[in-house]
Amino acid sequence: MIFKRLALVAALLCSHSVLAATPEEVIRAELDKAYPGLPITEIAPAAIDGMYEVALGTGDMLYASKDGKHFVAGNLFEVSDKGFINLTEAKQNKARAQLMASVPKDAAIVFPAEGQRKARLFVFTDVDCGYCRMLHKEIGALNAKGIEVNYLAFPRTGINSPTYDKMVSVWCSDDPQQALTEAKTGAVPASKNCDNAVANDYRLGQRIGVTGTPTLVMEDGRVIPGYMPADELAKAMGL
Repeated sequence: MIFKRLALVAALLCSHSVLAATPEEVIRAELDKAYPGLPITEIAPAAIDGMYEVALGTGDMLYASKDGKHFVAGNLFEVSDKGFINLTEAKQNKARAQLMASVPKDAAIVFPAEGQRKARLFVFTDVDCGYCRMLHKEIGALNAKGIEVNYLAFPRTGINSPTYDKMVSVWCSDDPQQALTEAKTGAVPASKNCDNAVANDYRLGQRIGVTGTPTLVMEDGRVIPGYMPADELAKAMGL
């Protein structure tokens, strides 16, 4: 009888261990309870024992305790012989690089490099943005340096706004390059509609944390927020 009871207890303990929630599940449940709808995309062990990194759909990163009761927001650094290594930024760069590599060809308006392509640059742009217009004046210089510029739409006023409608017209024009160039001089494009990538570009920008334009994203996922002259930009890209 005693052995039967011990066997029953053991079975119950095994059953409990099988059903016990993982730290990832606990953290997700606790954060969702405190902030319903928090766009969590991934939870994984962090470089600090007992902590977990929580990647959000906004491009941000949180670091949570195993029980999900505490978290910190910000960058996590590793101390090395070469100085401080920003582990958060490295993780975000890798995620951005993967996303940018998956951008469909027809999602962007491309200004190709002259001669051999040495680098690709993704630019989230808004036709009504002053600094975007300044950057566009540097397109020739960037292309001459072997940089292919891929414009992605990011109407700052959001989807279904007047700027969004302008950008749809640009993306749907017979000559998107010319239409974009003209729109960046203040011209209003002829109204057009088609199956276009403007809304998807905008959502992609939100996913990687774009909040303003221009936002420049390199192939390795590094981000430059804002305008930068062609010579400085090429140097930042290692050219």
